[in-house]
Amino acid sequence: MIDELQCYVINLDRSKKRMSKFSEAFSGTNLKVERITAVDGNLINIKSFADDYLCRKEMGRSIQPGEVGCFLSHKKALESFLSTDSKYAIIFEDDAFPVDDFKATLESVIEKFLQNNKKTAAINLGALDFKYSSQVMPIKNNLLRCAHRFPMLATAVLWTRSGASRFLEHASSVTMPYDNFLRFLFSGTNSVFSIQPPIIYSSGIESDIEQRNATERRSTQNRSKFYFFIKQRRILRDKFRAIGGYSFWLFKKH
Repeated sequence: MIDELQCYVINLDRSKKRMSKFSEAFSGTNLKVERITAVDGNLINIKSFADDYLCRKEMGRSIQPGEVGCFLSHKKALESFLSTDSKYAIIFEDDAFPVDDFKATLESVIEKFLQNNKKTAAINLGALDFKYSSQVMPIKNNLLRCAHRFPMLATAVLWTRSGASRFLEHASSVTMPYDNFLRFLFSGTNSVFSIQPPIIYSSGIESDIEQRNATERRSTQNRSKFYFFIKQRRILRDKFRAIGGYSFWLFKKH
């Protein structure tokens, strides 16, 4: 079933050491991983790709160059995936490293779940937050969970063609950071999942793509005076959508 899978890693041209460490970490999996040249948000005119007004409305602050670069890099990888005939794709960030039985667990996910669940959009392979999720089935030594609220962090996401298509349909302009956008797009849909415990971890090194001025916190850059209320509104909206998804999940089970 692995032959139905494309794998991509997002990596900046200048981040050669990160790419080397990634290749070393995945050498034992025998997976063919294609490198996608990441978009450096500091080298593009972000106004051509992002809508800062909508970002301020959603996030309570301005979008940052690194966030635009990260979003566009993932978009680029998903476009590459849909240009192939493959059914599934994993988009890795270059600080990802796999657990020992990563490949075997991945094969089980595809064979036991994905092939029989055509409405699945994506599976977060590196999720650390399992709040607002429901157990679906055991996968080897892990649990597959329906993520009623899409987990933050996108170190490794397994995509289906329908999920990638849905993302691209709504991603014409960058209006928020990538992981926030995934939560916004998929929470409450019961079409996204996660693996507990995760089968991919992050090294914890700050992404080169999202590097920002160390003297100024991202959340304070062009920050609205209503930032707190905008953030709370976003959190509550995502929670209500997750609760709605969970309620529908329970209704279907009974």
